[in-house]
Amino acid sequence: PENDVPVLDLKEAEKAAPEQLKGRKRGQSLHQRIRIEELPAGAEPLPFSWHFWGRVPALPVEESNAIVLGKVTNRRAVLMDDKHGIYSEFSIKISEIFKDDHKGFIIDQVITASRVGGAVRYPSGKTQKYTVSLLNYPQQEKVYVLFLKRDELGDYSILTGYEINGSVVQPLDGQRNLPKNEPDLQFGIYRGVSLESFRNDLQKALQ
Repeated sequence: PENDVPVLDLKEAEKAAPEQLKGRKRGQSLHQRIRIEELPAGAEPLPFSWHFWGRVPALPVEESNAIVLGKVTNRRAVLMDDKHGIYSEFSIKISEIFKDDHKGFIIDQVITASRVGGAVRYPSGKTQKYTVSLLNYPQQEKVYVLFLKRDELGDYSILTGYEINGSVVQPLDGQRNLPKNEPDLQFGIYRGVSLESFRNDLQKALQ
């Protein structure tokens, strides 16, 4: 969907809050660092390919420093300080904690987690997306189980996640609206399963 990727309005950001253009160089930058600048008319950046998925299980419990259930209360795109990369930040209000090896989270706390990629709206009105193939972005006001990785600076990034839609689970990453029996990422085994079944599998993996 068009609103899938958080968008930074470059003109508004430069006018109202120049500090938004000074995001830290997080340890999750794209392998191919590119300068964030407007391309000529008719040219669009292609999604990057990421082979990282092959090393991540469907429930990456051991690979995660924290696993939480929470609602996305805010999200934004942020440029790296040298304008050679972009990432997206998400504010998440925690309602349940499955794992927290740092023992620093509490219920109803709002934490920040990030994902590589984002979009920029240039003063001309053109919006360019800088994304990774099959990597998607949590949506505003929706609820997710998120698997979080902590870096050496103490910042959290989203390894992967699952959207909780009533009593049904949908993977955050992979193809959208995928027909049955079509190839999918490993997370697809939980596409459309019941929340109860998903929670049972997660608890077993945690044990």
